[in-house]
Amino acid sequence: MQGFTFDSPQTLEEACQMLAETGGKLVAGGTDVIPQMRDGRFQTGRLIDLSRLDNLSYVEQHNGTIAIGALTNYTTLMHSPLLQTGASVLVEAAGLVGGIQTRNRGTVGGNIANASPAGDMHPPLLTLKAEVTLVSTDGERAIPLARLLQGPGETAVAPNEVIRQISFGGLPAAAKSTFLRLGNRRGMAVSVVSVAVVLQLGLENMVEDVRVALGAVAPTAIRCHKTESLLMRRQLTDSVIEEAANTAVQECSPIDDVRGSANYRRHGVKVLVRRGLQTLADRR
Repeated sequence: MQGFTFDSPQTLEEACQMLAETGGKLVAGGTDVIPQMRDGRFQTGRLIDLSRLDNLSYVEQHNGTIAIGALTNYTTLMHSPLLQTGASVLVEAAGLVGGIQTRNRGTVGGNIANASPAGDMHPPLLTLKAEVTLVSTDGERAIPLARLLQGPGETAVAPNEVIRQISFGGLPAAAKSTFLRLGNRRGMAVSVVSVAVVLQLGLENMVEDVRVALGAVAPTAIRCHKTESLLMRRQLTDSVIEEAANTAVQECSPIDDVRGSANYRRHGVKVLVRRGLQTLADRR
């Protein structure tokens, strides 16, 4: 692992100033950065550690908008009463990330900044229509997560910007959600396919709202807009669910890699989208 200078700012303002002055790179929980540094995939001469910024770890709600600090770890997400009520899909996903140590150290902001196509937080946050707030010495701006994620390891975060928080509207009480993933083993496994579904049904199982997002089957996590359009204002029958699962397969663009072939991933998408919709349709 290469040598580097290590900085540990005490405030967000100090972190932004260090970033602007040194051109260093950020680390929070380190669950992604440290393995990448060992493999030579994360190159920097200066590392700026954000882990002391306690004011970036929170789950709050203001005027119906839920805000999560970028340094909030997965364990906190799992046990947040606010998320259990208003964004249970995120709670479910957080509970499947790695092992206990990873969940205690890994942060939601780090998961976004790492921009892995298989990042488990991405599909749930896409179904929640999440927005990411970025801050720098030049000021603050907000950008939808769907626009921030640009490719494997690539985001719209500028070199001088820090992710401050992630925000979204809480789901209505009538909405149901689930997160499903396919991996080679439960703990510490990178997802081969992941699916997040949010569903709201009316009378006679008529779809009033639906959001479907996929992970690990495209250059970034994606919302399945064609699948959602197909389902809207239709009765959620077995045949409609099967049609939606097939449409989701058409919307993804998986690759072959050491964890699975493209065909295996397409099959996984079909199975998990079908299972997710059926599970939510049957849930009372």
